Amino acid sequence: MIGIKRVHDPERNAAVYVSGELSRRATHWFEAHLLDCDDCWREVALGRAGKRLAEDALEPAPAGLRDRLRALVRLSGTSLTD
Repeated sequence: MIGIKRVHDPERNAAVYVSGELSRRATHWFEAHLLDCDDCWREVALGRAGKRLAEDALEPAPAGLRDRLRALVRLSGTSLTD
């Protein structure tokens, strides 16, 4: 586990916080800091939103989606390489 750099770097500090890489002590310090720092608060919000998007992209497609798409492409008269 790593700690927060004491240099105020909202982007980096928020990134290590959101990724869960902070020590327990650094996490407590940073969470207290968030209450007074709009820049860090904003970076944490952006980091969490980005993390959610990345995690959502990893979800598998619903069963049968590939077959339905191929059937639609065949019906449209085009090929998958067009």
